[in-house]
Amino acid sequence: MNGFQCVVAGACLAFAVAGCQELKRMPSETDGSRGLSEIRHEPGQWRTNAEGRSSVLLTQVPTPHGQGFEVRYKLVGDFSYVELRHVLSEAKPPELPLRFFMKASGGGDLEIKLEDADHSVFGRKLPMADQYREWTEFVVYTNHIEHWWGGDRSFSGLKELAFAISGRGEGVVWFEQIGLAVPGTPSSLAPAGVRFDPDRELPGIGFRQRRAAEMISEDPLVLEWLKQVQDATTPEQQLLGSMENQQLQTFNNALAANAFIVKGEKGRAERILDFFAAATDRANTDPRLQNFFLNGEARGFFQYATRKIEDGRVVYRGEEMSDRWMGDLFWLLFAYHHYDRAFGPGRYEEIKGLLHDLLVSWYKESPDGPGGFVQHGWRRGDRQLHEAAGHHEGNVDAYAYFKLIGDVERAEKIRAWLEASLGGYNLPLDLYTWRVLAYGPEAAELMNVPDYDLRFRKTIKVNGRDVAGVWHGPDANITDNIWIDGVGHMACGYFAVGDIERGNFYANQLDALLMDIEINGVATRGLPYTVNRKGGYDWVELDKGFVSAAAWYIFAKNKSNPMTLERRHE
Repeated sequence: MNGFQCVVAGACLAFAVAGCQELKRMPSETDGSRGLSEIRHEPGQWRTNAEGRSSVLLTQVPTPHGQGFEVRYKLVGDFSYVELRHVLSEAKPPELPLRFFMKASGGGDLEIKLEDADHSVFGRKLPMADQYREWTEFVVYTNHIEHWWGGDRSFSGLKELAFAISGRGEGVVWFEQIGLAVPGTPSSLAPAGVRFDPDRELPGIGFRQRRAAEMISEDPLVLEWLKQVQDATTPEQQLLGSMENQQLQTFNNALAANAFIVKGEKGRAERILDFFAAATDRANTDPRLQNFFLNGEARGFFQYATRKIEDGRVVYRGEEMSDRWMGDLFWLLFAYHHYDRAFGPGRYEEIKGLLHDLLVSWYKESPDGPGGFVQHGWRRGDRQLHEAAGHHEGNVDAYAYFKLIGDVERAEKIRAWLEASLGGYNLPLDLYTWRVLAYGPEAAELMNVPDYDLRFRKTIKVNGRDVAGVWHGPDANITDNIWIDGVGHMACGYFAVGDIERGNFYANQLDALLMDIEINGVATRGLPYTVNRKGGYDWVELDKGFVSAAAWYIFAKNKSNPMTLERRHE
């Protein structure tokens, strides 16, 4: 058992024992269900937050036992969230479990977040779809939650409570009787924690070992799919629609540009990079135009754009509640620097400088910890500049960029902030794989988190064949779906640390997921975003390819790291 396993196994055992002791002290179901401390149900006592174009409305309503509140939400985009938060007047003892009743109608996942006085955030995610149509009681002990981020890994007692609804979809959730209960109150939640694969360190080559001696050759029809999507999406043949549609995402187009560069497709990469380089009119006064400037102020590019014809001219408009997100801008910078390395500098110096200067201006020193971070950017259609805290995935991108250009001091400050605020084994997948891509071989141990843990790693049948992949986070409730981008992350992460056999294995899994797609009368092969619609992905069109999945396929097959611009040549 390695260090990673010892730490997690010990933590899981300690929580499990604590939970058993609490249940043994249970006086009776009637006595135990009595709340010790009620949390206010008036909407004014809760702060709400919605990402991007998503929305949330909180209303006080009568419930079977008095007053509660109703949460109406709409989640927009590939993945989004809404959140409601309540701060207690003082921290409560950690042995008191949280207790509440809930019923729900709609999609997405419920995230229960408990924060203590030193800003350690612990949580539990529960899928809601068709699960809680009747009032259901929840009693949440320490053995039901896991450290997600911040502070330390010891929960010292509830100071701030949040409920988030994440994923995609819309619906209504009702809450009542939120409070702290008598220790021993029974709960139906299973203990949380890592679920180790018993074959996680099996030696040799094979499917169970997750190692392959050779990589399956790259299928050229995946590159052809990217080409045909670029040619078919708009008459200008510049930007690609994310799912063979008209959703023109900045991030996906940055990935496509990088993939074209990897394959030597100079002209096709230039079509994308030229679009953004040209969208830099300093005199622009149109707040929805996909343009770097507004009234002379540098703001960046919207995450989403839609092509329109207005007064006989073509315009690209950012969507009403779209962000100008810092992470997308760093991925554009990767593409511009990748282009310079592949084809020579000079063509994109102005846009590189504009992006760099803007992102440097968003950097700030951390107010309550080591290092610093690049702030979020303009949010909700420019209604808000930045969030109070930094965004972790985006700052992994930031670290990689500043390291790439030689700004070592700023890169190390960002890394210090990341490592102080990230920990444990319950983060989103890319906070392991992308850190490996950014940090390099010294971070190889991080790959064990998603690779060893069956909450991340899934094996399913596709066309009668076992295929191994990963989910976008640790979720024991999802057993038979795969997030295809993440499989590419795994392959590239293993190549980045020099574990070629594991990299080959994950790269080969992608080939089993390819599907034939005809575009413009041309035969191509693409990859959908997920293998099926389970786990909140009812929006995925399973007969359509997705740009990011195709790009990660190309990165994996070429052993390419899009953050460092390096390739493995073993």
